[in-house]
Formats: sequence, C-alpha cells, structure tokens
Amino acid sequence: MNLGQQRATERPAGLPGRLRSFFGPGRAKRPEPRVRYGQLFLPGLAVFGRQHVNEARPLLERADAIRTRRFTYLGRTLVFPARIDWEPGGLSERWSTELNSLEELLALGVAAVLALEPEGRQAWYEVAAGLMREWVEGASERGVPGGLPALALRIPNLIYAQVLFATELRADLATRRMLVESLDAQAAALTTIVRDHPSDVALIDAGRALFMLGRFFDGMEARGWLEMGADILWEQLREQVHEDGGHRDRTPARHAHVLATYIEFFALLQASRDDLPMWARKRVKGMADLLARVLHPDGELPLFHGTALGMARPSELLAAAAVVLHESDLAPPGDLPGVWPLLILGEAGRRVHVNLARRRPAAEPRALRRVGLYVLPGEAGDVLLLDGEAPPPDGDGNVFGYELSVGGTRLIVDSGDGGEEAEPWRTYFRSARAHNVMLINGAEQVTGGRAPRVEDVEWIAKDGLRCFGATHDGFAHLSDDLNLRHRRRVFCLPGRFWLVCDEVLGTGVWKAESFLHFHPEIVLSGACRGGPTFTAELARSARVQVVPGGAAKVRAVHGLVEPSCQGWYAGRAGERQAATVLSLVKSAEAPFVFGYALLPRANGPAALTFEHDAFHFRATLVTEGHEYRIRADQGDVELTTRTV
Repeated sequence: MNLGQQRATERPAGLPGRLRSFFGPGRAKRPEPRVRYGQLFLPGLAVFGRQHVNEARPLLERADAIRTRRFTYLGRTLVFPARIDWEPGGLSERWSTELNSLEELLALGVAAVLALEPEGRQAWYEVAAGLMREWVEGASERGVPGGLPALALRIPNLIYAQVLFATELRADLATRRMLVESLDAQAAALTTIVRDHPSDVALIDAGRALFMLGRFFDGMEARGWLEMGADILWEQLREQVHEDGGHRDRTPARHAHVLATYIEFFALLQASRDDLPMWARKRVKGMADLLARVLHPDGELPLFHGTALGMARPSELLAAAAVVLHESDLAPPGDLPGVWPLLILGEAGRRVHVNLARRRPAAEPRALRRVGLYVLPGEAGDVLLLDGEAPPPDGDGNVFGYELSVGGTRLIVDSGDGGEEAEPWRTYFRSARAHNVMLINGAEQVTGGRAPRVEDVEWIAKDGLRCFGATHDGFAHLSDDLNLRHRRRVFCLPGRFWLVCDEVLGTGVWKAESFLHFHPEIVLSGACRGGPTFTAELARSARVQVVPGGAAKVRAVHGLVEPSCQGWYAGRAGERQAATVLSLVKSAEAPFVFGYALLPRANGPAALTFEHDAFHFRATLVTEGHEYRIRADQGDVELTTRTV
C-alpha cells in the first residue's frame, strides 16, 4: 500500500466527508500539508493588468454571473438563490461535472486582478472563498462531485485559486488551510481511483491534476503524485493520440481540449528546465498542425460531434503552441491573443510570440485518414471540411457530413449542439437528419448502438481534381440480404465547384433523402432555367449556387417542429435558431445515384446529370460556358473540360 492509499484509509469515507473532517475536533493537531514555494504557476500574472480588460471580457462576464449565483453550462443556466445543489435533477452528468469543476475560480481570480480598487478585489475574493467553502460543506460524498472527471478538473482550478488570491489567503489563514487541506484530500482520493480508470480524456485530465499537485506540494508523497501524473500524461499521449496528431475520439472539441492540456504541461516542464522527449514534441506538434488544418476561415472548428463555437479558443491554442514548440507556422498575426496563453506563458512567452516569423501557409487539400477528416479547399476563404469516418461512441450520425465556407463565411453548416435542451430537441440535434448527410427510408445511420462501418475509402488527386470516396453500411439492416450501402463521392475543382454525389448500392426500391443545412443568416433564392437551381447568399463574396442533379423532388423547410423537428441551428450550445434546410429526394430501384454541385460565387444557368451502373460512374456539370465531365472507376478519376 503506497502513501496515498494509506492516507485514504485513515480518513472518513467519501471525499467531502474527508474534507469536513478537517473542521472537526482535533483539527489543530493535524499537521498542515507542506506547500512547495518557488513553483511558478500562472507566470503571466506579473504582467497582467488593466490593459487586458477587453481580452478578459468573457471571464469578467462569467465572474459577474457567479456573483449573482448564475451558473451556465451547455446552454443551460441555473440560479441558486440559496445553497448550491451540486447535482441538480433533470440535468446531465456532463452539466454537473462542469458545475463541480469550479472553473469559475479562474474567472473570479481574473476579475480580482483587474479590479480598480482594493475593495473590489476583496469583494471578488469573498465570492471565491464562499464558493470553495460551499463546495466543501455541501457536495455529496458520492456521485459526480467525487467522481474522477470532476475531481481531475477541479484540482487545477483550486491550485489556480491559491495563486490568484495569494495575498488574501495570507491574511485569511482559515480559508487558506481549508484550500490546502482540500487539495491534499482530493489528491489522496484521485490517486486511489485513477488506477482503475479506463483510457479516455478524463484520464489525461487526471494526469494533469496529479502533475500540478506534485508541483504544488512538497515531500515524498507529492513527488509520487508528480511522477504518477507525468507517467499518465506520457502514456496517454502515446495511446490516445495518433502519430499524425489526431486524437482517437475524432471530436474536434476534445482534440482541442487534449492539445491545451499538453501545451500547459510542456510550458510547466520548460519553466523548470525539464527536457521534452522528441517523440512527444513531434506528436503534440502534429495535434497543433491538425487543429490548424481543420479550422474554417473564421478561425473556428467545424461543429462535428458536440463541438460548439467558442468552445476551443483555437487562436489562443495555436498561439501558445507556437511559443511552446517554437513553430512560427502556427502563430496567428499580432500579439499573443487571449488571457489563457499570457497567464501560462508569461512575458517571456509573449516576447517569443511577437518575434516569431509569420508564415501561415494557405489551406491545402488534406486527407487526415486516422481521424477521418478531409480538407477540400477552393480559392482563398473557401473550404469544405468533411467527416469521413464512423462517429465516436457518443457522437452524432454524421458519416460523410460536411461544412462549407465560401468567401471566409460559413454557408452550409452542421446543425450544432442542442446542449441541455429537453426532447424533442435533444434527439433532433443528435440525429442524422440534423447533418449534411443522406438517409434511406428515413432511418438513422446509427441503430441499436451500432456505428456504421466505413469501407473502400479513396483519396485521389488527378487533373487538378481532388476526390474523396467511401462507403458505409449504416442502412444494411433495412435490406433482407444486408447488402444495402451508401457511397458518397465528393469532387473538388478549386475555385470552380464541389460535387457531392450519393449512390445507393444494393437491390430493391428505396427512398433516399440528402440534406443541406444553411446558416440561419443566409438568404436562399431559387430559379428554374431548364432545371431548378438555388443560391445561398450572405454577401457578394459569400455566395454559393446549389445545382441538384438526378433528384425527383427538392424540398425546403425552415424552423419546422411538427411532425418532426427540422431546420434548426445551435452554433453555441442551446442557442437555437430557425434555419433553412434544403433536401433532395429520390425513390428508385437500387443501384441509383443523385447529388448536387456547389458553385462558389456563381449565379447563372447550370445543369448537372449522372450516368451510373454497377461498374461506371459519370457526372456532367455545365456552368458559366464550360462543360466538366467526370469519370470515376475503381480507384481512378478523370476530368475533361470543354467550352460550350
């Protein structure tokens, strides 16, 4: 039995129970855990001041909300006029984990640092101290508060509180003792439960927490936490992150979260002049490179699998990565952006960032095969980001879904994240019909917990054309012979078109429907010049023409609730807006094909036709005086062009 396990057996069962024991009889006899001095957390505090108010505005708004006891996570706000319910009914475990992470302590600390008067700083300290004491006294001994996910997130925030309010804590010995003993007890609990925890993102969070505890406390036990945390972080970097830098969960938001953890870890190692293993540096650089490649021109991630706008702070992440890894290609223009990079890197990091050469390369076609993401750019400001793999275990039905930016603006979007909304919204935002995919007979891609299997993946470059192609079996259960398949091909001729082609493979008569979800601010107009075409426009440079081909029917809906939800967008969790959805419908005997062309900044006559059988695929697109003929056969593609 090691020291952490031995101490856990000597204390009352349950984490909050152990914490409350510090305030009972005999408290004075218990030696206070030793804190290591000279370990510099948040070095940027030395240069952080009123000049950073604008960048700190989101944190200041969050601090104001906590002062009025309003807690908002995943688009859902609860107000606790009396005591906080640390596991409120009717909300998800994810929401309760956020509540129990005490992340508000960072916002309250930033508000205190930026306060104009000493009285204002003291007021923010009292809010923070009250929040910590309320958690110690009110959190349950079981469930979410003592579980590893909340525990691993809460510990670093309590360490940050010690740093942010160091002056006040020196004068408030009772609260300081509560904070130090709380951290000590939570460290003992974490070392006990981390050993049996599976390999996931929460385990990486636990490694971070243990490493920071080992730097915060002094003594042999703290050294054990430090070594355990570092071992977990190195091991999980090998296990969870592919050699190309992609996190195995395939969720953009989780990828960014893991990258932030390792950037902070590297910054702490560099501050103490510890060496970085070359393999680890290479892998984290791969994570940063991948993040940079899958951003939209607006600097945000695609909204796949619960990712929401503002969730990941990509510009801050890439700036911090550029400094820690000394990679100028990652650095955004200007000064070090945001509060988080400055706090963890300090003035030295800011100077490094300022002096980095800026050589941000233009978007390039890229097949990120291990994570199943594909980048199909056009001209500057135009890009199609495609999700070409099966969803993660808790992901959405988005196989072969995509988002499209034109002229630097998102026009075709994923529907986003419904957050904590009740039914029917929760089901809608997770469903395949909320994404830019094709359905057969209205069935979901994921059924009975079984994710589709993606096969026959192709990534071809020829004649200036880029082509993605793959097949999935998510609808196989609908057919008696289990051979029903959906194959999607996406062709890109940069600056001219993207062509999205859906093939239904198998036997029998089927009804297929392919969806295009538009940003809620777009204006959609239609024309019929030999065939229907549609134009989605936000500005002259942000415009795309949609040219259907092979579909029997085209429908448009906007903000529909009955008979089922359709036409809604939540770019930020729970912030639902009505939006227009176009769907192409075709009923025929398999095999058959239909699809549409996406023409950036076009608005004239256009037509799209297909020829298809079991062995050959042909598509012909006529637009703006040119005819493009595409042939795709068995791993090969050919493009011919002529003037008409």
